[in-house]
Amino acid sequence: MAEVQFVVFRLADQVYGAQIHNIQEIILPEQPTKVPNNPDFIEGVINHRGEVIPVLDLKKRFRLGDADYGRESRFIVAEVDEKKAAFIVDEVTEILRVYSEQIGEPPEMTKINKDYITGVVMMEKSLVILLDLSKVLTVEEKDIINQSI
Repeated sequence: MAEVQFVVFRLADQVYGAQIHNIQEIILPEQPTKVPNNPDFIEGVINHRGEVIPVLDLKKRFRLGDADYGRESRFIVAEVDEKKAAFIVDEVTEILRVYSEQIGEPPEMTKINKDYITGVVMMEKSLVILLDLSKVLTVEEKDIINQSI
């Protein structure tokens, strides 16, 4: 049995997870610099350790509302096609370790595009929707970001 680790986070009232091996770090949010002509869920860019990286609002991307930079909000910095991106989440709650056999098929009824969903895991009190952060952006959106930064 192969063990897989996920960073579990909250967006609105939903619980999501992303494989830990794709995540570089979790940082406190900062105000991004706006960049014109980007999709509305791209909040702008930040300078993180000398590297300019785009900031994506996952709540907007998944049509769950707007990011609300609360006390518990974090940026998850992840590798997306050999580049970094920061994803705004409401709260990072835990590191989840599961066996690959515990990961189920994604549900048919979900608000977000199935292209991003790799599966689901049942926890004690909730269902964790597992995301592939590298697939959140379309090829066209990645091109727009690359041209603007």
